[in-house]
Amino acid sequence: MSPPPTIAQQLAAKQREISVAEFFERNRQILGFDNPSRALLTTVKEALDNAVDIGEEARILPDVLVEITKEGEDRLRVAVTDNGPGILRKEIPNVFARLLYGSRFHSNRQARGQQGIGISAAVLYANLTTARPAHIVSKVEEDEAAHVLDLFIDTQKNQPRVASEDLVLWDRPHGTRVELVIKARYQRGRQSPYEYLRGTAIVNPHARLVLVEPDGTRVTFERAAQELPALAQETLPHPYGLELGELGHLLKSTKRPTLGEFLAKDLAGVSPRAVKEVLERSALGARSDPGAVQGEAQERLLGALHQVPLVAPSADCLSPIGPLLIKRGLRNVLGDLRPDFFAPPVSRPPKVHAGFPFLVEVGLVYGGGLPADQPVQILRFANRVPLLFQQGACAITNAISNLDWRRYGLDQKGGSGLPVGPAVLLVHVASTKIPFTSEAKEAIAEDPEIDKELTLALQAAARHLRTHISRQSRRAFASEKFAIIQRILPKLAEKTSHLLDKPVPDLTPVITRIMDVVNVDTSVAATPASVGVGVEVTNYTPRARVLELFVEIPPNEFALATFDPAPDGTEAGLGRAWWTLPKLGPNARAKLALTFPPKTDLEANDLDWYVAGIDEAHVLGADPLPGDWDVRLPRTIIEAAESAAAEEAAATAEPEVDYDAAESSASPSDDE
Repeated sequence: MSPPPTIAQQLAAKQREISVAEFFERNRQILGFDNPSRALLTTVKEALDNAVDIGEEARILPDVLVEITKEGEDRLRVAVTDNGPGILRKEIPNVFARLLYGSRFHSNRQARGQQGIGISAAVLYANLTTARPAHIVSKVEEDEAAHVLDLFIDTQKNQPRVASEDLVLWDRPHGTRVELVIKARYQRGRQSPYEYLRGTAIVNPHARLVLVEPDGTRVTFERAAQELPALAQETLPHPYGLELGELGHLLKSTKRPTLGEFLAKDLAGVSPRAVKEVLERSALGARSDPGAVQGEAQERLLGALHQVPLVAPSADCLSPIGPLLIKRGLRNVLGDLRPDFFAPPVSRPPKVHAGFPFLVEVGLVYGGGLPADQPVQILRFANRVPLLFQQGACAITNAISNLDWRRYGLDQKGGSGLPVGPAVLLVHVASTKIPFTSEAKEAIAEDPEIDKELTLALQAAARHLRTHISRQSRRAFASEKFAIIQRILPKLAEKTSHLLDKPVPDLTPVITRIMDVVNVDTSVAATPASVGVGVEVTNYTPRARVLELFVEIPPNEFALATFDPAPDGTEAGLGRAWWTLPKLGPNARAKLALTFPPKTDLEANDLDWYVAGIDEAHVLGADPLPGDWDVRLPRTIIEAAESAAAEEAAATAEPEVDYDAAESSASPSDDE
């Protein structure tokens, strides 16, 4: 009779391998499936991110339909259909029903998903909470029929199990549809599928997104750009981001015959000069076998790579949104709120964090229909993906809270915390390796290098806001002064002329001497035949002006417009037109007319007017030409502006002080 097993033997008998699917099955909260509302959003997020990502990779403008319908008291059916290239039959089970299976984990470039967990985790959650399979339909362009598969995940083996399979005719040339029945709850709010699609539309203006809610409401976020973003290029690993074990793996797996070739061709940023210096510092030969570099030699090599100055990682692996598309995306989605001011978006130069390139972008809008008595709305993004949860734990929120917004015109109790005011802040961090706080990828971890770039980008956007608020105050004062003068002076002139029994004089020269502005007056009049926009530019300054007048119209309406006179230049895709006005002497006027078809939904503040050739302090009713407009001004405009600036500079040298002009200054301080 054999002796009874020892305690160690009993414990050893209980040991067994745990598959990654089993781990996440028991720890689903790690991936964002910890409650019904959040589980729905995570499911939509993972499917939508995949759809937009695959469209961009295939160079197809994404067109994605998200349908959410009720399947019972606490169950919802989520169906996401895209127009991507489709998935090969042999890959469908692995893509949707096998965790840690993907194409981007080993790719050193910016992408929405990296680990290969997302959509498989959603399938796992559906299997777990409703015992219903994932229903997948996919068709590639070369096939006549679409493959239809019902899938489960074998959690003990982390392998897909096909429950059924079929071929069907599908009325799409190519694309993929995934349907999941999950235990979930739908509700509108800051952390809802609606808000996620809205955020995705802002930073992906090239995508058309449609949401069908459980009550049948259909919301469409139309495409605001016809150009796909530049595809991020895969780059080699940079030595500044390597750990000792990673370097050892690269040395063993390389196909380069010598260490010198390995350093020069398998690592990024190592120039021929740097190769020579690294080899000298590490006391290794250029013709050494890379696989033989181990132990102490490997440590010396890594130390030398970290000490020698190297070329910074290339930013080609990043795909920033860019200032133009940030503004266009915000305009497209926030249009109903009609903000008064869109700050020129800030896109910082790429920097390096732990050997990985990253950059920060910030967009800011202010005024209009935004609530003035609530904290500013923060739109957080990482690699073009909205972050809706854990706002308080995110580096973006902390950077905003730590900035003293009182200096820039917003209320902020004590100079810290979220500012209060009618503003929306968009902050986007792009990197090949975002330091998230968890696998759910809902917040960015604190890091000194990222925090510094966030602060600098926010300060740059805030300076534009301060300039706008200061200019707004100055214009409000000038407009009020202008209105009072136009109301009171004619009455004074009429009564004085009556008392003196003389004709009423022309008051325009008097108004000119008092105001010293160019006024751009816009009016919109609708008739059964058309919608007309009239523009009158009056030179209430004591000198002749040569001006360039610009208008920016929503592109859909721009295509319907007729102009009188015809513009000197247009950019139809951006909804822009401009005119070089005839030389306007003091008190002279110039008129333009724009005509649209009847019932066009257009208001005066839908058109943005800009002026070049005059200092912004002397303009009412229009803004100075934005710096991000790539427009070459005529030489006559430049010379006239320089001449006027010289005259005004000479005039300011006179003893007489213009107290109105000195009321406030919009120039940003340079203490930041």
